[in-house]
Formats: sequence, structure tokens, C-alpha cells
Amino acid sequence: MGLPEHPDQKFLDLADLCEQKLLQAIRPKYTWKLFQKLDLEFLLIGQDIRNHLKNCDRMILFCATLSQNADTCIRLAQTSDVLAGMMTDAMASALTEQFCDLAEAEILKNFPDSYATFRFSPGYGDFPLSVQSDLLSLLQAQKATGICLTESNLMTPRKSVTALIGLSEQPIEKQRKGCVGCNLSQKCPYRRKGVHCN
Repeated sequence: MGLPEHPDQKFLDLADLCEQKLLQAIRPKYTWKLFQKLDLEFLLIGQDIRNHLKNCDRMILFCATLSQNADTCIRLAQTSDVLAGMMTDAMASALTEQFCDLAEAEILKNFPDSYATFRFSPGYGDFPLSVQSDLLSLLQAQKATGICLTESNLMTPRKSVTALIGLSEQPIEKQRKGCVGCNLSQKCPYRRKGVHCN
């Protein structure tokens, strides 16, 4: 949100209220399926995703959402207070990633003898958003999680994620989640300050 380093108490109180409302509203869901990499070559459009999965023989297709309730919570906050709307939206984005981390950890418990890449989503690097439709269809995502796709390949509910995770029986060279793979890299406030978010 581009906040000052030490926000005042009024700001912190509003943040607490927004957090409480958001946590009460959301109904997180996720679903996943395992595929042989060779069976889904048609999904691997762009060099970045191919590089990401180059040493993998299997792929986990994954999607997760905070539910339509999160979108409603953000919208209600925006109508009452611009700052509350910004806070709720930012919190929902962070919470989506936290939920994905938890879901990914649960999924990978099924593969204790495999090595995994980090999750890689359409829109990262040159991996196009146009694969969203096939990815969600393969997961039967609308039925499992309520995630739908607009004509411009954006998901609803908005706080939703699709991703691929590569699996291998051999150790995978650790890759850094860098700016090149981030779809916010061109408008990132951290990069403008000369720092990174992780």
C-alpha cells in the first residue's frame, strides 16, 4: 500500500477492523490434479514455463480462491471508506498467497519422495493468460471452487490463483522467485525504491 514505516493508531485500528471482517467473510477453497508432463505439453506456452519445468516429469495443476465473499467484502469496504477498501483489497491479496502456501504444503505431502518447483502461474514471464481456460477446464474448477473466467482471461472471484507445480524424482535446481516472473514487475513500488519484496 506504500505506507509510512510507522502508521498511527487510527490507521492500525482500521486495519484490525478490515482484517476481522475479511477473515469472517472468506470461504477458501482449492483443488488440484496430477498429470504427466508429456500429456500437457500444449499448456506449456512460452520459454519461461518450459525452463521452470525442464527437469520435471509430472505437473500438479492447482487453483485456489478466497471465494466470492472476499470480493463482496472488498466492495462493501470501498463503498464506505476509500482507505478501508484499499486495505481490504491488499489484505485479501496477501491472504490469497498465504492460503496458496498452505494448500501447496498439503498437496505436496502426497509426494514425500519427490522434489517440487515453486508454483508458476499464467501471467508470469511469457507464460500467457490464455492458458487459463484450459487449466481451469482440466481442474473442473467452476464445479470444485466456483472459479470462472471472463472473456479477457481474468478469474472471478478476483482473489483466485491458478498455477503449475513441477515434480521430479531427481533434485531440482533451486530457482529464485524473481522480478522477471512477477506480473507486477513493471509497476512495482519496491523496484522503484531499488529493493525487492522477498
